[in-house]
Amino acid sequence: MESGFIASMLFSASVTLPNILMLILGIYLKKIGMINDHFSNQGSKLVFNITLPALLFLSIIKNPTDYNSQLSVVGIGILGTLILFILAELFAARYVNDKKERGTFVQGVFRANSGIIGLSLCANAYGSAGLAIASVYTAIITLLFNVLAVITLSRSLAEGGKTNFLYIFQQLIKNPLILSIIAALIFTRLGFSLPQTLISTADYLADMTLPLALLCAGASLNLRNMDGSSRVAIWSSIGRVLLAPLLMVLIARLFGLQGIDLGVIFLMSATPAAAASYAMVRSMGGYAKTAANIIGITTFAAMFGSSIGIVILKQLNWM
Repeated sequence: MESGFIASMLFSASVTLPNILMLILGIYLKKIGMINDHFSNQGSKLVFNITLPALLFLSIIKNPTDYNSQLSVVGIGILGTLILFILAELFAARYVNDKKERGTFVQGVFRANSGIIGLSLCANAYGSAGLAIASVYTAIITLLFNVLAVITLSRSLAEGGKTNFLYIFQQLIKNPLILSIIAALIFTRLGFSLPQTLISTADYLADMTLPLALLCAGASLNLRNMDGSSRVAIWSSIGRVLLAPLLMVLIARLFGLQGIDLGVIFLMSATPAAAASYAMVRSMGGYAKTAANIIGITTFAAMFGSSIGIVILKQLNWM
């Protein structure tokens, strides 16, 4: 029993510690002035528009898989996200007094950082096999995240709470993550192949993604904004770090999932609030400080939450 617990602890450390160290390195490099906000902003744009799409594209075309077998994983992700969204909306309507804060709260609960932290955790835990499953999962969930985020923010920030469906459509058709995954799925479906030179070039870009994204995430954290003054930020963070992964795991077990499938679902949901949530709140005229607080709180809390969750699930032989 003791050896099993130690093995679970070591596995947990192997999955989460690289991410934690890279985040800390980003904080340190910014502190000593080696990188700054401009570097973080430009690096984040590079990741979002170039290197992460390359990583997602390659992970799909280089790891052919039976996507029908992943319907249960994706379906549970969709179901869990919708349940989180509804619960958060109901909670916000009752307990968040400032209407303009409601969308920020709701987005913080359901919108996980699956595109960066989640993919990194799955890669650390299961290698290319986990990354292939996680990439397909990310494709669908990213699409759903964007739709739900625009809906809830539009309702809480716009006059009369009207949803701008044209804006939603525009955001979806130009999202590089969604486009790259759709392209990869079409590419593999039609049986095409890329020249090795192009694959090697794309590999260079893809290999930059996780370390650069984690460095930028660490450097972007504003520790001064993590003052805990906003009850909305604290409530939303609790929902993101505790409720979200617990709900996802319970749904997965209800449908009989275990092993790598349940592991991917847990690792994808046991992540901080997505960094993109801050940009969306700010661009739509919401309270950016609340969004920043949620990201800051959940980034640190999720480090410990995911580690503890991995140990528990390994002890139960669920992942």
